[in-house]
Amino acid sequence: MKGQEKILFEQLKKEVTQTFLEDFPTLNPDISKWKGLDIIYFQEHLRQKVRGNVSEKWFYTYFKSSFEKLPRIDMLNLLTQYCGYKRGWTEFQEKYQSKISQDNLTSHVTNEPLINKTVGDDKKNFLENVEVKNNGYDDETIQTESLGINVSKNKNHSFGIKKLIYILLGLIALLVVVFSVDKYYEYRNTFKFCFYDADRSSLIKSKLEIIIQKNGVSPEYYTVTNGCFTYRSSTDTLKMTISSPMYKKESFVVGLKEIRDKGEENNRNFKLRPDDYAIMLYYYSTGVNDADENKKSQLIKQRKEELNKLIADDALIYQVYDNELFGVEVLDKKKYIDFMTTPTTSLKNYILINSQINKNKKIDLIKFKIQKNEK
Repeated sequence: MKGQEKILFEQLKKEVTQTFLEDFPTLNPDISKWKGLDIIYFQEHLRQKVRGNVSEKWFYTYFKSSFEKLPRIDMLNLLTQYCGYKRGWTEFQEKYQSKISQDNLTSHVTNEPLINKTVGDDKKNFLENVEVKNNGYDDETIQTESLGINVSKNKNHSFGIKKLIYILLGLIALLVVVFSVDKYYEYRNTFKFCFYDADRSSLIKSKLEIIIQKNGVSPEYYTVTNGCFTYRSSTDTLKMTISSPMYKKESFVVGLKEIRDKGEENNRNFKLRPDDYAIMLYYYSTGVNDADENKKSQLIKQRKEELNKLIADDALIYQVYDNELFGVEVLDKKKYIDFMTTPTTSLKNYILINSQINKNKKIDLIKFKIQKNEK
C-alpha cells in the first residue's frame, strides 16, 4: 500500500474513533485496543448511524493489525459516511490529500541540515559564567553567577522521583475511575431476558426465534435454546417478537429505561402461551423407543388412536428435507401416523416447524423435518 494511502487510512481510523467516543466517552481512545464488548458497541453504533455493518474479523484485520492494502471502496464509503462525509471516501480524500502533500513538502524542507552556524563563541561565553564549587557539602553544586541560580543535583533527582511517583499514582487512580465507569455503563446496559411456559411456570427449553426491533435500526435475529439470553443496548425501548412451533407467537414492548431506573438487576421474565396441539404432536414423536418391550405395542396402539382424533382427515402434511434436489414430500394422514408411532431412531431428531388448527379444533396443517445428525 502506498504511503499516502496509509496516512489517509490512519486519519480515517482517528476520525472513526472520535465519532464513536462522542457517544461512548468512557471507552479506550486507542481503536487498536478495542475488543469484545467494545467491538459489539461499535458495530451497533455503525448500524444506528449509517445502517451498515463490519464483521469482527474485518475489524481485527484493518483496525487491530498491520494491513497490506486499503479495504474495499464500499467499506471506505461506509466508514467515512459514519464520520459525516456525505460523499464518502471521495470527499474524505479531497479534504486530506492536499494537506498531506503540503505536510510532506514542509517536512522535506525542515529536514535539511543547517550549516555555517558558529557556536564556539556562545559556548565559551556560557562556560565563563559557570563556576563549580564544593562549598563544604557532599553535593556538587553548579552555580550560575549570571542568573544567580543554585541547582543541587541530588535535590533535583529526589524531586524528580517524587514527581514521577505522584504522576503514576494519579494515572492509577484515573484508570480505576475509568474502569469503574466502564463496568457500570456495561452493567446498566446489559439485560437478561428469560421465557417461561405460562401454564406450567417452567423455563422453556425448546427452540425460540426472537426478533428485536428498535427505531431507525434494522431488525436483529436471535435463536434461544436454553430459555434465557443476554442482550446489550443503550436505547430506552425495544420491541421483541418471539416465535416457536410449540408456543403461540407473542410480541412485547420492553422499556429498558424503566428497568435501568429501578436500580435492580436488569432481568426481565416473559410468559409464553403454549400451543397444546403442537406440544402433543411433539410428545407423540418421543418416548416409544424408550418404553419397555412388553408395553410398546399397547403404547403404539394408544398413540395411533390419539393422533387419529387429533388430526383432520384432509390435513396437509409436509416433510421438509435438507436437500436441494428433493425439498418437500407430502404425506397423507395414515402414513404420518404410522411414521410417528414406529419406533425408529429418526424420531429422536423430529422437529415440528409449523402446525395449524381449524375451526373444529382439529390439526389441518403439519410441517416437520428430521434434523440431520451432525455427529
